[in-house]
This record gives sequence, structure tokens and C-alpha cells, in this order.
Amino acid sequence: MHHLTSDSRQITYSHTETNRADPSKFESHCHNDFELLYVRQGHGKYVVEGAEYPLQPRTMMLIRPHEYHYVCPDRDSVYERYVINFSLSTLPQAVLELPILQYGTDTRHGIFFSEEAVTPLIEQEFVNSNDIYRLIEEHKKSNDAHNAIMAALLTRVLLLLSLSSPSDEIRYEENVITRITEYLDSHITETLSLDRLSQQFFISKYYLCHAFRHQNGTSILAYLTAKRIVLAQQLLKDGRSATEVSQLTGFQNYSSFYRAYLKQTGHAPTERSRH
Repeated sequence: MHHLTSDSRQITYSHTETNRADPSKFESHCHNDFELLYVRQGHGKYVVEGAEYPLQPRTMMLIRPHEYHYVCPDRDSVYERYVINFSLSTLPQAVLELPILQYGTDTRHGIFFSEEAVTPLIEQEFVNSNDIYRLIEEHKKSNDAHNAIMAALLTRVLLLLSLSSPSDEIRYEENVITRITEYLDSHITETLSLDRLSQQFFISKYYLCHAFRHQNGTSILAYLTAKRIVLAQQLLKDGRSATEVSQLTGFQNYSSFYRAYLKQTGHAPTERSRH
């Protein structure tokens, strides 16, 4: 496996290539920033908030903050992907007006770009990015220089994508699990139980648990916890106290919030996040 990554910076970049993908190594997750995921080689599926899209060579997903997602490549297949994580604060003001960053704000299922939308120019930007990143590391550039260089690369990619169109013709198929996923997002700070969900959607608790895990790659409890912690990170960043945040994010008590936050982020909620 080849893996190249940058971390502890405002814009993170990684490139991974393997000849034998193991789907069990790809965990579902969510975070507070945008993620641009370009698959250069591989077959399988993208899953964003329970919605499935075809993972194929030269396809791309733009995943927005708080969208729960994962990729599931075919077992033992060749898989190569590039990932750039970023926040809007790292980009020039003019870039923020691009339709790609405003597209589909009423939906929460990612933005998919098919092979036709990912032009050779876009692919070349990602191929060149490895050389750019190596130059940054070899010259031991500061984090400020790294962020400026990576922001320039990201800006070019977003500009090129804006000349294409998201692949509306490849729509996810709405089903009871995507509706439940949307319901969970709309009630994330409330007390939610399997009994409540089962009654709300007229399905058995057994089917609910089994189908949700199959489609989202995680349990309902793990999904809720991850989403609540991401929300908590934002509230803490906004200046709320840890005690207040634990109450605002649907946790039963501060102790359970503290344990979940520490497990997911690696530090206590009373510590200032480095990201």
C-alpha cells in the first residue's frame, strides 16, 4: 500500500493506493469540514447519509460538513484515492460563491460527480498534487505556506469542477433507511429510542437495526453519537461551555458525553481542539 498524507493543518491532503482493498478497513465517519474524495482507480460504492452511489474509476464525491459517509471498495481490488479536507475559511472569498459549494443545500446526501464530469484537467490536478506535496515537505514549509499552496490547488480543482455539473442523472434510491437517516438528523438533539423509531416508521426493531447497519455501515447508536460529537465540537468552538454542550447535544448526562467525546476526538471537551 502507498500512503501519502499531511496532517495538523487547515487543509489536509492524502493519497492512498493499494492492490488489495479490504472493505473492513474503511470506517464510516463524519466531521465538521468539507471532504473532496476523488477515486482514480477502484470499484464499489460510496455511501453518504445512507444514500449509495457507484464507486468507479475517475468519479468524485464532495461531502459537506456533518454528512456521515464511507466508501466500500470491492474486496481484494485495486483502489486508489485522493482526499482533501478543508473548511470554507481556508478559501478565497470569490471561491465561496461557486455553485458547487452552494449546490443542493436542501439535501444531505453528498454531491456526486461521474466519470464524464471529472475531466482530464481535473484528474491531472490530483496527479500533480503528489509532486506539489513532496516539494512542500522537502523544503519543510511552514503550516502557513502549506495552507496557501494547498488552497491554491484546491481552488483550481473547485473552479474546474464548477465548469462541470453534478451527476443528477445518478440519483440515490430513497427508501425507509434514508428516510430514517434524515429523521435522525432532524431530531439529533432529542432523546431517540428504537421504540420511537419503530413506531414512527412502522417497522420492527430487529429489521431497523439490521437494515440501518447494512446501509450506513454502523449502528444507530454509533451514528447518533458521532453526529452529536461533531455538533458538540462546533458548539465548543463557538464558545459554549462543555456542560452546556452536553445538554444541547442530546446526551443523557455529562459523564456519557465526556466519554464519547474523548473516544471520538482523542481529547477532553474542556481542551481546545487543535483543528
